[in-house]
Amino acid sequence: MKMSEKTKTKIQKYSRTLFLILAWILLLGIIIQVSLVGLAIFIDGGFWKKHTAITNVIEFIPVFMFIFGSAGGIPQLYKAWSFMLFIFINFQYYSTYGWLGAIHSAFALIIFTISFYVAWGSYQFVVNGKKENNDNKQFH
Repeated sequence: MKMSEKTKTKIQKYSRTLFLILAWILLLGIIIQVSLVGLAIFIDGGFWKKHTAITNVIEFIPVFMFIFGSAGGIPQLYKAWSFMLFIFINFQYYSTYGWLGAIHSAFALIIFTISFYVAWGSYQFVVNGKKENNDNKQFH
């Protein structure tokens, strides 16, 4: 059974929108994570539990982003970064042990930067309709 072109277009549109929403939710979650760490360090150590709980919520968002990005025809670069964000976020679990703890916060900055890049790029692609050329020079 073949899908009609109209159905494919709807699926693509909704998938792109979901990718965009998830990208911004992930970015917001990372900002909340960093804020909770600051609160745990400077205000009350009880915020560490909230930091951990939010990780359990946001860690799989990049997987759904990858799925919706594939269905929505999101540029390969953003899909690839979504997949890498999943790996990087899960690496954070291991960076809490031993000497890797020294890079935990620095790696969070890398995750934030990539997440912002994907969120902003998906906004440009989905909302503004800018298409990425083969050179990935979207922001020039």
